[in-house]
Amino acid sequence: MSITLGAAIYIALKPIFKIYTIMFVGYLLAKFDIVSMENAKGISNMVVNAILPCLTFNKIVSNISWRDIKEIGVIILSAFILFFIGATGALFTTFATTVPKKFFWGLIFAGFFPNISDLPIAYIQSMGNGSIFTADEAEKGVAYSCIFLFIQSFLMMNFGMWRVVGLDFRHTKKPDGESLSRAASPSNEYKFTGIPESPSITHPSNTYQSEDRRSNSDLSFNSITTNDMGSRAYCESPTGYIKPYKGSTLRNSNDGSFKFKNNLAHTEICRVSSSYSSPGALEMSRIENNCLPHSLASMHKREGSSIGQRSQAMNELISKYSAADKIRHGELDLSRPLSLTEEVGSKNANIGNASTNTTDEEFSNIDNCTSNCHNEKHNISAILERYNLRWLQYFIINCLRPASLGAILGIVCALIPWVKACFVSTYVHVHKAPDGEPVLNFLMDFTEYIGNACVPLGLLLLGGTLARLEIKSLPPGFIKSALLMTCCRLIVIPIIGVLWVNKLYSINWLDTRIGKFDMILTWSMPSATAQVYFTAFYTPACGDHIQMNCLSVLFVIQYAVLFITVAFIVTYTLKVDLKV
Repeated sequence: MSITLGAAIYIALKPIFKIYTIMFVGYLLAKFDIVSMENAKGISNMVVNAILPCLTFNKIVSNISWRDIKEIGVIILSAFILFFIGATGALFTTFATTVPKKFFWGLIFAGFFPNISDLPIAYIQSMGNGSIFTADEAEKGVAYSCIFLFIQSFLMMNFGMWRVVGLDFRHTKKPDGESLSRAASPSNEYKFTGIPESPSITHPSNTYQSEDRRSNSDLSFNSITTNDMGSRAYCESPTGYIKPYKGSTLRNSNDGSFKFKNNLAHTEICRVSSSYSSPGALEMSRIENNCLPHSLASMHKREGSSIGQRSQAMNELISKYSAADKIRHGELDLSRPLSLTEEVGSKNANIGNASTNTTDEEFSNIDNCTSNCHNEKHNISAILERYNLRWLQYFIINCLRPASLGAILGIVCALIPWVKACFVSTYVHVHKAPDGEPVLNFLMDFTEYIGNACVPLGLLLLGGTLARLEIKSLPPGFIKSALLMTCCRLIVIPIIGVLWVNKLYSINWLDTRIGKFDMILTWSMPSATAQVYFTAFYTPACGDHIQMNCLSVLFVIQYAVLFITVAFIVTYTLKVDLKV
């Protein structure tokens, strides 16, 4: 079949228009607060923990077999080469342009990991109408994309490479000068950190002094009660909306209500956190003047207004994902895996019967434990700690993440013919169910039904994420850095990808047209948007947020030109490489 150049351009642009339209709807849902940041986070966790594993399992089992081992090996090799070239382009950008020191590792991460989840899957699915690829070919292409995604997810989470983003925050200081990475010690565990030793709050027109932190005061935090303070009680300072966390209530000790008396209009209060050792021990952090642009009076007014009237800005995204306080105070140990049921966990996961939050001092005293901790000495976590196998613990626990587990189970079932025959019809003879289908075919129906929601929801969330990005200030010269990185990511790397794939095809390492097309498309993707959440995870609520500002510029530029670069690469691939 042969098509004209104009038809090839239209075929290349049509999936992009569909993708951009879905993203635009997600953008509007976020801008008009139809889907709040809290709801978006819940949907994202649902996609990662339920819908994406179903998609990967279904596509891999249905379309991959032991005969595709060569293609799987080529995909793994190509993925590592893609990541290496992307990181090299980012490193070149740091030398050729002025990149802020606080965004050096963020740029390296943006170069290393492309967005190879929703975008290529949506694009390939749109081309399975028979004009270029059949429906079966498109399904196989989706399976190849799932393997690419699995390799990237494995590096990010199982090998902990998402923590590279945090290297830019090593020297981030609190207003009192404490490093972000510094863990809280027992001596300051119960302090109100970040404020002067004298427990007073000052204002240009009013001064309030308290003789004791437990005494009644105009603004009392000692009366905060918690039902479940596993995380923190906080105020969303960027939006000016004060909101206690999960059942927490702010009350004045005098009359049982939370009040701001007199003209305490610009009190520098950002966050109230619970100590990880005792939910009743509270910590209050002080922030810079630019953290609370609105008066407390306007905040109190907003509290009674509809949530839908509040803008969904980047600062709100930070307030939902930030774990900077927990890292600083030792509540979160990044050397141990985070919770497995969140895209970016807010607490450490467990293994065996012991929490991975257990400190090194506790493990060093295992031999001297009384009978109450005798059983703990024999659990898996204690053994791994004793023999310095924490890295193995980190790797094993992250293999239990639903996204990783779905892909691992899918690959295992797909590569064992007799197991695969229990799910789908193959050349291997296995007794069928009474309806003539494989006995476990209902699981394929289930995963297909659930997995079909993955790409639309992912694109809607992508549009919502872009809607919440804001550019408040930029370091001098970073626009040049963002433009050069965009050229490397969307122009240079796709060209290298075309040359690499053609070489693989010529030496018969790639045997299928859809495999060739999928690999070229994967090499043409922008940076992974998951970096937004990883960056927000490390970003303190206070400060200039230079990392998020730089990342916003990078994504805005990349997605502004993506439809041009992808259309050009796909048109070239169709006419020259696939000769359609």
